[in-house]
Amino acid sequence: MVRCTWITPRLNRVRCQAVIVRLEYLPDGSPDCPLIRLYDFDHQTVSAFRRLIAELQSGSRQELVVHDLPDVEAVGGCQLVLEVGTRNLGVIPSRSANSFSCILTEAGWENVADLMEPFCEPGHAGAFQWLSGEGEIPLLLSVNGQW
Repeated sequence: MVRCTWITPRLNRVRCQAVIVRLEYLPDGSPDCPLIRLYDFDHQTVSAFRRLIAELQSGSRQELVVHDLPDVEAVGGCQLVLEVGTRNLGVIPSRSANSFSCILTEAGWENVADLMEPFCEPGHAGAFQWLSGEGEIPLLLSVNGQW
């Protein structure tokens, strides 16, 4: 998918960028809701994202602002910050609407990286994995958005 935005409408200049993964908050519509899902990606995208998760696990990074990553489309303005904490709190709402933090220990992020590993190989169409069940809102990784 490609996302395009107007740079200068008078000159009809548009900037287009490939969207490689979508981030979305689903408040309702399924018995599993509310939930946050990362979806519509390929194995290369998951491999790159998993490397960033490994930085949380190793302690070389303390937070990752998912919605600000260049190839992420934040559907409906969803914002997600992944953070290293002293306890596994999972996904919790932040102060503003559609804004969330997922707080896990380094060991918790290691578990998430392990859960993502099968998606780093091609051939997982239709696959999904719950990455975090702690907290108020589960975090879902889904190749095509379904679970």
